[in-house]
Amino acid sequence: MKRSSAAVKRKAPGEADERRLDFDELPTYLGYQVRRAQAKIFAEFEATLGDLDFTPGSFGVLTLIRANPGITQVALAAAFGVDKSTMSPVIVRLEKRGLVRREVLASDRRCHALYLLAAAEPVFLAARTTFRALEAGVAGRLTKGEQRELSRLLGKLQGRVEGQ
Repeated sequence: MKRSSAAVKRKAPGEADERRLDFDELPTYLGYQVRRAQAKIFAEFEATLGDLDFTPGSFGVLTLIRANPGITQVALAAAFGVDKSTMSPVIVRLEKRGLVRREVLASDRRCHALYLLAAAEPVFLAARTTFRALEAGVAGRLTKGEQRELSRLLGKLQGRVEGQ
């Protein structure tokens, strides 16, 4: 691995670390750039919706449950591209907050259908309004054409076929 050419200035314990990092070829990797963009947007999300006690993941889960009443945890996990066991803690937290309920499916007692509770609707709508404003700010950094192109390219990286 290439050694950093950046000068490192020694600091006394407790002083801020002000060294410049040599990122070498990292910025040329698409995955690195996508992850950095995601981290920036997620940090903005946390700063904006943190008071509403939502993470990007929990807000996304609640959005899909609301749009798809009765969706199973397995289908929800598949929609996010994660394992069912990864989804479980998110569902449990939403359930404990009184936002969703689980019902055992009569057709398959191993599966649970998920529903947004009526009392959760105002909480969801407030979070969505705040999220939409955040999303508009993020999207506003790009022109409409750039937004469409970025969406197309990200879909392509995810394996989506053009036109889907």
